[in-house]
Amino acid sequence: MSGISKSQVSRLCEDIDQRVKAFLDRPLEGDWPYLWIDATYVKVRQAGRIVSVAVIVAVGVNADGRREVLGMDIGPSEAETFWTAFLRV
Repeated sequence: MSGISKSQVSRLCEDIDQRVKAFLDRPLEGDWPYLWIDATYVKVRQAGRIVSVAVIVAVGVNADGRREVLGMDIGPSEAETFWTAFLRV
């Protein structure tokens, strides 16, 4: 893409934020007997600086064998408090 304005980027990001919020707030139904949780680190811009943050992802498999991302969150590190808060939600 060339010539995209800052306001267009802002609108696109706002739309993405709304979609991610809807995904994270959706109800989870049924049983999920298998759960994998993992984290990776990515670089993000915060307050004009580039910093490394932890991205935690939980993937479940239901009784029919279907995989689904059940949740994700971003935090400063993989500290125990971050994992605990993530798993309690």
